[in-house]
Amino acid sequence: MTRALTLTTAALLAAVVLAPEAVATLLVGDYAGVGALRDALPGAFADHWRLGEAAVSGELADAVGYWAAFHVVKAVLAGALLAVLVAGLGRVRRGAGRVALLALATLAAVVLVANVQGAVAPLSSLLSMLPTQANDLALASSGTPAFAALVRDFSTYHLAMVVLAGAATLTTAWLAVRAGRRGRRAGAGAAAAAVVVLGVVTLANVSTVAAPEPALVGFLRG
Repeated sequence: MTRALTLTTAALLAAVVLAPEAVATLLVGDYAGVGALRDALPGAFADHWRLGEAAVSGELADAVGYWAAFHVVKAVLAGALLAVLVAGLGRVRRGAGRVALLALATLAAVVLVANVQGAVAPLSSLLSMLPTQANDLALASSGTPAFAALVRDFSTYHLAMVVLAGAATLTTAWLAVRAGRRGRRAGAGAAAAAVVVLGVVTLANVSTVAAPEPALVGFLRG
């Protein structure tokens, strides 16, 4: 790899890890960081379930806004990193440098997909940060407009993954075919294996979109 590519990659890697929290705080200003957000979530969700309304308001709305900003920033930076790595792959054709670029590009793609998903449905993305007792409050609110709205958001969250993973499956399948035609058996085999994994992820999320409420209840029950 060239010095410029190495430095750019290192800078973007650091930005992906460090910048989203600080930039989200700067843009939204409701939380000092992810730790403060996590501490505030149980009370924010408890108030939301107590109100029982579909619209997200109060402190939970602040949390959703912060988390959306966090994911948008991280997705943009991961996308920039992925673009740089793909450009680097066009110049580094073989050797350890190419292997490193492929590994980093795969990681950047995973981070990009996860954060686009979180940006599309930040409310559902926040659920993974809740303690068990907060999940119990959510389950007790089943049948309320608030819970119905969460079910819809949960469906959107997984629909985003269907689109993203589906697109990744098709792209990787094309790469596998191209590698096979060029006689790159190892590359074709690795891409084919990735197609299988991505296909399974896509189908799993399709099943959740088809029946989001049972899937949400199962998630909340752990």
